[in-house]
Amino acid sequence: MEALIRQFLILDMWNLGLNFAVIFLGMVYLVLTSEWGIERFAGEVVSPSQKMLFLLGLFILYGCLGSPMVIIGHELFSIHMLQQSLLYLVMPPLLIRGIPIWMWRRAFSEPWLKTIFRPAKRPLITLFFFNGLFSLYHVPLLFDQLMSSEFLHLLSHFVLILSATLMWWPVMNPLQEEGTLTPIGKLAYIAGAGVLLTPACALIIFADHLLFASYSESGRMFPILSPLDDQQLGGVIMKVIQEIVYGVMLGVVFFQWVREERAKDESEAVVAAIGRPVPTWHIRVLEGGKDRKNKENT
Repeated sequence: MEALIRQFLILDMWNLGLNFAVIFLGMVYLVLTSEWGIERFAGEVVSPSQKMLFLLGLFILYGCLGSPMVIIGHELFSIHMLQQSLLYLVMPPLLIRGIPIWMWRRAFSEPWLKTIFRPAKRPLITLFFFNGLFSLYHVPLLFDQLMSSEFLHLLSHFVLILSATLMWWPVMNPLQEEGTLTPIGKLAYIAGAGVLLTPACALIIFADHLLFASYSESGRMFPILSPLDDQQLGGVIMKVIQEIVYGVMLGVVFFQWVREERAKDESEAVVAAIGRPVPTWHIRVLEGGKDRKNKENT
C-alpha cells in the first residue's frame, strides 16, 4: 500500500499538459459564468452549486486521465474499473448539469454539435449503444488488444466517454425543447441501463479464472491482491458505483417529478377556483410577492 501511495508523490506520474488544459477550461468556464460573461453573452446567473458540479466533473476527468491512476490502472484491474466507473457513470452527468442552459442553447446553434447529439433523440439507441460498447470492450481478446496499445486505449476512452454522454443526455438534458423522455420514461431508462450493465459486471465478479491476460502478472509493483482477487474486486467496484449513481439518479428524477406534479395540481386548483386560466403575468406577480414575503419572514 505504501508503494501505491508513493506514486502520487512523484511529479513525473502526473500529466502536466492535461493539467494545464483542464485548468484553462475551468478558467474559461468561470469567466463565462461570471457577471462579466453573463452580461457579455446575455446569459443567466449560474448558481455556485452548478459551478461546483462542472468543476467536480473536470476534477474527475483529470484524476482519471492525468493522475497516477493511469499507470496504476495498468497494474491493478480494480483501479482500472474505478477509473472507468468515474469516467462513464459519474463525470458525464456532472458536466451536463454543470453547463448552464444558455450555454447549451448557444452550443446547439452549431450544426456539428447538433449532429453529434442527434442519436440522443432516440434514447433506446444511446442506451444499447453505450452498454453494448462497454460489454464489447470487456471481451478478453479485444480488451487485451486495446490495453497493449496506448493509442487504442486512449481512443477507446474517447469513444466510451462520448457514448456515455449521449446515454446520459436523455436523462440530464436541461433543454425542454430537446426533451424526449417523460419522468416515467426516465425512470425506466435508468433502470434499463442498470440491467444492461449487470451481465458484464457479473461475468467479471463470478469468473473462477483470470479473464484478461493483460493483468496475469498484476501485483508486481503493488503486491496487494492476487490477479484473480483483483479482477473480482474490479467487477464489484463497477457494480457498486453503478448502483449508487443510478440509485441517486432515480431519486432525483422521482422527486423532481413529484414537485412538477404538485405545482401542476396547484395551478389547476387556482384555475378551478377563479373559473378561468390564470394569466402568466398574474402568476409572475404572485410568485414575486411570495418571494418578497419569504424574504421578509427570514
